[in-house]
Amino acid sequence: MAEIKKEQFSELIRKYNPDMYRLAAGILQNCQDAEDAVSEAVLRAYENLGKLRNTEKFKAWIMQITANEARKTYARRKRTFTSEYLEELGPVFEDEHHELWDSVMKLDVVFREAIILFYYDRLSIREIAQVLKVKEGTVKSRLSRGKKQLKEMLE
Repeated sequence: MAEIKKEQFSELIRKYNPDMYRLAAGILQNCQDAEDAVSEAVLRAYENLGKLRNTEKFKAWIMQITANEARKTYARRKRTFTSEYLEELGPVFEDEHHELWDSVMKLDVVFREAIILFYYDRLSIREIAQVLKVKEGTVKSRLSRGKKQLKEMLE
């Protein structure tokens, strides 16, 4: 496999940055923390660029790193802040489908991650399984349960 050069790495980060941010924001529900998690993910990815075996899998690889960094931030923040503070944060951002996004943000984090990666970032079930480090059946289950909860919220 061809090695990724610095210029190509920069281009790929620019290309996938919105997806990375959306995932981190979905996990963290806080713009500042999401930006920090994405920055950490870029740094970790650059430091470990030599470990990427297949350049065609860059998106799944960078999304996995982003999810890991967001989870680390989430765990740190969870220990630091009270649940009332987290509820006051509200939605991270609004898009033209803000009612749907707001509902997605209310899902438990495991369902929220799967929904964002599948519907917003358009990763395959296999790629999501790699990013979240779970089995494909678990991803399917989380998507199904997440969609069911969303349907109930939106009715």
